Amino acid sequence: MNSPKEELPQINFGRLTGYIGYQVRLAQSAIFRDLSRAIRGLRVTPGEFSLLTVLEANPGVNSVTLVRVYKLDKTTLSLSLKRLTKRGLIETARSDDDRRYYSLHLTTGGRQLLRKVTRKIEKQERAMDAVLRPGGRAQLLRLLARISSVFER
Repeated sequence: MNSPKEELPQINFGRLTGYIGYQVRLAQSAIFRDLSRAIRGLRVTPGEFSLLTVLEANPGVNSVTLVRVYKLDKTTLSLSLKRLTKRGLIETARSDDDRRYYSLHLTTGGRQLLRKVTRKIEKQERAMDAVLRPGGRAQLLRLLARISSVFER
């Protein structure tokens, strides 16, 4: 990590700065670094926050559905679910609808942690809103969703 007074060498990034994908990646990296600092003491990653949020909004969802929605391989999701289960943040139970699957639920501790992390996330969201012009947030979200939808096909 660079100290505030340390001057970085000048680098020519060529065409990269004009590429949307490159700028999105830089923005995502900056946002995740800031968020990781803000939630470090809570021992949860941005990905785990997303997963906890989805589980809160969809109690009883199964891992097969999550794999399809997140477009992850089963192993990656399984590791996250195991970590969250081991920490007592989520619990699994045989699905009443289909006994082949396990439904996933937040525990009381999972809901409490999610509330704490959500407060930090919302503070960061307000900071990003302050950087944008009025209406910029809605416009940015629409544009990103449009790009995502085109490339999801």
